[in-house]
Amino acid sequence: MLLLGAAPGRAVAEDSLMIESRHAPGLQVGQPEYALGRLEAGFDQARSDDRGWQPLQVPNLLRQPAGAWLRFPVHNLQANASSWYLLLKWPVLDRVTLRVYYPRQDRWGEPMVAGDTLAVSQRPVVDHNLVFPLNLQPGEQAVVYLQLEASELMVLPLELVDEKSFIEGKVLDTALFSLFFGGMIVIVLYNLSLLIFTRDLSYLLYVLYLLSAMFYVGTMSGFGQLVLWPGAPPFSARFYTLSATLCFLTPLLFVVRFLQVRQYGGWVWHITWVLGCYWITVLLAVLLIPEHAHWLFMEYVALPYCLISLAVTLTLWARGNVSARLFSIAWITLLGFTVIHLLALWGYMPLNRLTLHGQLVGMFIEFVLLSMALAERINLERNQRIAAQQLALEASRSLADEREQHLQAKQQALLIQQRANEELETRVVARTKALEEVRHGLELANAELLRLSSTDPLTHLANRRQFDQLLEDEVRRGRRNGTPLTVLLGDIDHFKRVNDSYGHPFGDECLRRVAAVLQQHCQRAGDLAARYGGEEFVITLPATGGPQAVLLAERMRRDVERLELDCDGERISLTISFGVATLDPQATAAPLELLSAADRALYEAKRSGRNCVVEAADLGPDGATVFA
Repeated sequence: MLLLGAAPGRAVAEDSLMIESRHAPGLQVGQPEYALGRLEAGFDQARSDDRGWQPLQVPNLLRQPAGAWLRFPVHNLQANASSWYLLLKWPVLDRVTLRVYYPRQDRWGEPMVAGDTLAVSQRPVVDHNLVFPLNLQPGEQAVVYLQLEASELMVLPLELVDEKSFIEGKVLDTALFSLFFGGMIVIVLYNLSLLIFTRDLSYLLYVLYLLSAMFYVGTMSGFGQLVLWPGAPPFSARFYTLSATLCFLTPLLFVVRFLQVRQYGGWVWHITWVLGCYWITVLLAVLLIPEHAHWLFMEYVALPYCLISLAVTLTLWARGNVSARLFSIAWITLLGFTVIHLLALWGYMPLNRLTLHGQLVGMFIEFVLLSMALAERINLERNQRIAAQQLALEASRSLADEREQHLQAKQQALLIQQRANEELETRVVARTKALEEVRHGLELANAELLRLSSTDPLTHLANRRQFDQLLEDEVRRGRRNGTPLTVLLGDIDHFKRVNDSYGHPFGDECLRRVAAVLQQHCQRAGDLAARYGGEEFVITLPATGGPQAVLLAERMRRDVERLELDCDGERISLTISFGVATLDPQATAAPLELLSAADRALYEAKRSGRNCVVEAADLGPDGATVFA
């Protein structure tokens, strides 16, 4: 959260180049420098005045109410004009103005402005991060200047990427945060349902904690402004501090209620009460006097608060509070990922997607564990109720044993219970039988759906999906057994002309008749005739060499040629061309290469005048194809 403001800086950076540019090929990036304050100075004055500029050693300038400047040189090493994107992955900065200075022409590029105080539509690139395009001519050198304003912490995780990497990163970030928010919404809805049924205040406080965390992540990641408040309302610049404050206050209230801290008394209760008062004060300050809220030193209280909260939960765990166990584990998990996040922001670890967004993983694991803790408490309370019921039942039975006059009533009650059990057993048997019948019906329906999904509805041959699945299986089986595999690829000659001349219904009849001929010749176990698409058919012949397959293709071709088709009294004849390809069992060619060889053979058959069979040479170890 706000912990990064309390972490110590390093005296010397291990890597002087604080801008990630692995995904910006052809672009040379120099050492970035920064200068504090001087926001009143223009870009020309900032460029000419070298006073105060110093190397950027860590991507974190803490709070800088007077603003800051950042600059770094770039050089296009490519022989053509290229474009890159500068990503500033801390979208809670109020305003960032970027201009590029071209020293050879002694000119400035147009200013580009982004920040959380501006509407998303005013940014140069619409994205959850602050993104600026950078265009350079071949061999061109330039200096990028950024004027930075921030009412919050000034963190500068910078990255230069090309267009392909930018799009891929955007898709990955969107998927990552969609998974996070989707999972969080599921947890919120689950606990809301428990709140409705149990009316327990713990679930309400937990839901508020979840919503605060979602608000914080939405603000820190930039997706909140991108999706929920793109117009940048006046208070949006304070959303980061507000959401972080809520993320400290709501879990504290949840701990007090859920772990029943007050009943333990002592230092545990008193320090929790003091922390609660402090965070309520911070919340009021952020809402009412946001410009003075930083005097409450939230950044420096955050880390001790987390450690004290962990000490409280561990103490309650040691005192026998079962629910504190999962709560402590959840808190330790979040702190672990937060430490990784802080180490990256202070330069001790590389800034990448894992270290920058690792808190998301920690948060999600924490909330899953807390949901488990709530469910565990429900189970504990249920067991306590069952135990109480058992004690009451034993007392009732003892009283019944002591009173002889109740014996007959008890026997009658047992008889009634027996009849009820028998009736219940009868109903259970009937319901089980009905469910079994339904299950059997579903199995039959699923089998029929599977058959329909793998069968071409027009020709009743296998469809392309079934063929693709079977082809890979047959290739593996052939290599395992040391037997060849042959594929015939057939195409009805001039079928489009038949369709255009006699209509699609007659064309469909032609496809059915040709399919029937092919099916008659595929009677061996393992042979498969399938419709490959349109007027194309494909046949797999396991354990069949090229010569045998060519003979079979010739028989099919002759039988198709002999078909007698009639359309309104006119006799129509059809011909078909085949391409034959055989895969040697020692070959390393893929199934698609076998199909490609058959397709080239079919093309050769078409080129040779159609109504013929052309065989491609076996696909040997080198995968070469020669027409026989």
